[in-house]
Amino acid sequence: MRYEEKAKLTAAGVLVPAAVLVASPVLLISGAPVRRRYLRYVYRDEAPAILDKEQGHTICDR
Repeated sequence: MRYEEKAKLTAAGVLVPAAVLVASPVLLISGAPVRRRYLRYVYRDEAPAILDKEQGHTICDR
């Protein structure tokens, strides 16, 4: 392997974990409102069953 290829692999091996460490808190914070809205939808009293074939509801229906 040439030196340039080894340098690219090393740089990728260092930068990918660093990017994951930086991005994970951002994704957790930004995902909280979406998760909260979804849980409110799923657990409300008048919510249809997740799987109710008579009413035409399946897991993917909204």
